Amino acid sequence: MIKTIKVSMVLMISSSMLLAAANQMQKYEVESGKIEYSIKGSSDMMGMKMKTIGKKRVIFADYGVQDLTEENQITKETLNGKTKTTKKHSMTYMKDGIIFYTVDFDAKRIMRMENMGIALGALMSDGTNMKESGEAMMIKMGGKKTGTDKILGYTCDVWNLMGTRQCMYKGIPLKVETNMMGILNTEVATKVEFEISLSKDDFKLPDFPIYDTQGNKLDKSKLESMDKQAEIEAVQASKDMTDFRKRMEDAAKSAGIKEGERPIKAQEKKMEEAMMVGMLPRIKEKILSQENTIIFAKECLSEADTLKEANECNHKTNGMSDIEEEDFDEWNPKAKKEMLVLLDQGFQVMECVKKAQSMDAVQQCMSEE
Repeated sequence: MIKTIKVSMVLMISSSMLLAAANQMQKYEVESGKIEYSIKGSSDMMGMKMKTIGKKRVIFADYGVQDLTEENQITKETLNGKTKTTKKHSMTYMKDGIIFYTVDFDAKRIMRMENMGIALGALMSDGTNMKESGEAMMIKMGGKKTGTDKILGYTCDVWNLMGTRQCMYKGIPLKVETNMMGILNTEVATKVEFEISLSKDDFKLPDFPIYDTQGNKLDKSKLESMDKQAEIEAVQASKDMTDFRKRMEDAAKSAGIKEGERPIKAQEKKMEEAMMVGMLPRIKEKILSQENTIIFAKECLSEADTLKEANECNHKTNGMSDIEEEDFDEWNPKAKKEMLVLLDQGFQVMECVKKAQSMDAVQQCMSEE
């Protein structure tokens, strides 16, 4: 368990050293655009035939930070000579990467939701924007880039993942084909306009009443100020990151790094030191958040007299951490004593980190046995 704590600390410091730039909320590499799609779907399983046709439109600005998506679909299901028709009309508007408006056309109402976690998750991520992190996730899940294709004259990268083939142009899907369990679906762009001028009217929602997630009806005259407040909170939450980026730029200049040039090791070292200084408060907070895990582990293992009991403690502790420990191979008085000593060292690390005033001091705390 002490290994879990120390490995967690190392991973947090390593990931925190990476630069979180303002463009991390960007989904696309195109500033603005309007896209129209044709939707087709079909299936024939166990005597039931299904056919779907529809249209979709996407309008985005600020590289996808502001995004409105509307879909209209008609689905016909035929079974035993009887046909059932279902219509679906949906609209979602994402504003500033934080606020979401979801339109329910059947109930004629709109729900407003603030999701600060998405914004902060991007700002506190590993230095990539949402397009890059999305590609990394596809690769992690087994996705492969298999070549290129052309849609409406735009060359896009073809990705294959779990029965889905996507043609992506600068992060924007221009064609998506899915073939899973006999269900075929295709969504392909039929009209594209990029790098265009947009206005508020392009993102206008239907004139329906708007509610929050608790079901409270909102005063439309106050929506703009509410949205603005959410923006202010997001800006405040990312202020440390902005300051950190500025320190990085200053460090690059003082190190003599020129744009487009690969820094030498000495320059990388100087930039690394600047990054650590900027991330010190967050890193200390993350490390100290592991203190409760150590407390629980010691209390539980102090009472464990058998291998089964020790591993039960281990399993519970794993649920409190991002990294899982393997089960103990043995548990006897000697092994128990050694583990409790290690956990006491963990407490010493925590006390040391609390007093640390620099990243060098934090690293020294972690290197102490």
